[in-house]
Amino acid sequence: MTHIAEAIAVNPDFSALLQQKVHQRQSDEQQKPLQSYRDEELRHMQLNFYGFDPSYHVARYHFVHKIPHSWTPRYLAGHRHL
Repeated sequence: MTHIAEAIAVNPDFSALLQQKVHQRQSDEQQKPLQSYRDEELRHMQLNFYGFDPSYHVARYHFVHKIPHSWTPRYLAGHRHL
């Protein structure tokens, strides 16, 4: 990893690449500010904690008490066909 960072740092176009990254970041921020992402994530977390689906609390209990899963969700087990 260090050699990759060193190669980028000695690149003669480093300043231009960095400036391009700054402009891209500003453009992204104008389209959808980071605060919007944060607020959206907090709404999802609120549903996990206080919503009607208890699966988060069950999964947390199993994690804390080191209980293995009894099944793998379908979206993770793509090799299984219905």
